[in-house]
Amino acid sequence: MSLRDARPLPGATLPLLPAGPPYACADLTDWSGAAFWMPPGDPRLEALHNGDPVELPPCFDNLVGAAALWEEHPEWMEFMDPSSPTYDDKRVERALYLDRWERHLPPGCRVLDVGGGVGRFSLWLLGRGCEVELVDPDLRSLWRAVRSAPLYGRGALDVHWSTGEALPAMAPVDVVVAAEVLCYVEDPAKVVANLAAVLKPGGRLLCSVEASFGWAMAMDAAEDSIECLFRDDGVVHVPGDRWVQTYSEASLRALLETHFDIDEIWPSHYAFSGPFEHSSSPQEPDEALELEARLRAHPIAGALNRAWMVSARLRASAA
Repeated sequence: MSLRDARPLPGATLPLLPAGPPYACADLTDWSGAAFWMPPGDPRLEALHNGDPVELPPCFDNLVGAAALWEEHPEWMEFMDPSSPTYDDKRVERALYLDRWERHLPPGCRVLDVGGGVGRFSLWLLGRGCEVELVDPDLRSLWRAVRSAPLYGRGALDVHWSTGEALPAMAPVDVVVAAEVLCYVEDPAKVVANLAAVLKPGGRLLCSVEASFGWAMAMDAAEDSIECLFRDDGVVHVPGDRWVQTYSEASLRALLETHFDIDEIWPSHYAFSGPFEHSSSPQEPDEALELEARLRAHPIAGALNRAWMVSARLRASAA
C-alpha cells in the first residue's frame, strides 16, 4: 500500500495528493499535520490497532510500547523536531551512522528506508534529492514523516504502513537502510530475503542491530531485565514494552551472508544511549566520533558496544 491509499480519519478531510507516487516533497506542504488511515500491508497491524483478540508474536510488544510513549511522552517520539528533548541525541547518533554510510548514499539515489519511523534517515535523504520509500509498522510515525517532508526535502517520498516481513511491491532501489530493524522483527531471515529481493543488482544494504551486552548498562534498559542478559538466545523481552533480538558479530554475519557480501561491520557504543552515557557528556558529532574510536580500541570497553553497524553488497547470485 502507498500514500495514494490514505483515507481521512472520521470527521476529517485530507488534501488532494500531487502526481505520484512517489510524491515531490514540495507538493506535500498541504499535508502538514494530516492524520490518516491507510490499509496495512501486514494485516496483523490492523488487528493490533483495533485491539482484536488475536495472538501476535512477542516482537509486537515493541509497537505496544511505542503506542504508550506516543500517548505519554510524544515529545520524546518527535525527535526530528528541534524542540524535542531527544533531538540532539538522535542528531549525533545519525552522524555516527553517516560517518560510515554517507559515501553509499549519493544525491538522487533511490532508497528503501525500512523501519524508518518519523524519518531520521528519510528526511536527510530527501534533503539530498533522493527518492525514498519509507516503510514502518507505526502509523503515527508515518504521519510525522509526511508532515516533515516539505521542511527537509527536495526529493520525493512515499510511505507504507507495513513490516519487513510483508514489504509492499515497489520498483527496485539502489540502497536499503535498515537502522535498528533486524533486531526487532519476528523473522529476520525472511526480512533479509525481502530486502535482497527489492535491491537492484549490486545494490547495498546499510543496517544496524542491538549487540549482546551494551544494552544492559544503558539508561533505557528496562527495570528487572537483567535476567535477559543470561538467555542463551540473546532475546531481551519485557512484555507489553519491548522485545529485542541481540546479536554477536558471528550471529549477525550468519544472518546477512545468506544474501550479502559484508564489506564492513563495526561496533558502536552510542555515547548518548549506550553503556557509557552516564559517564559522558553531550557532544558534537566530531567529538562523539572521537570518543567512539577510543571506546572501540579499549580492551574492556570495546566488548561492550551497544550496536553493530554494517555495510554490505547484494551478492550476485542473490540478485
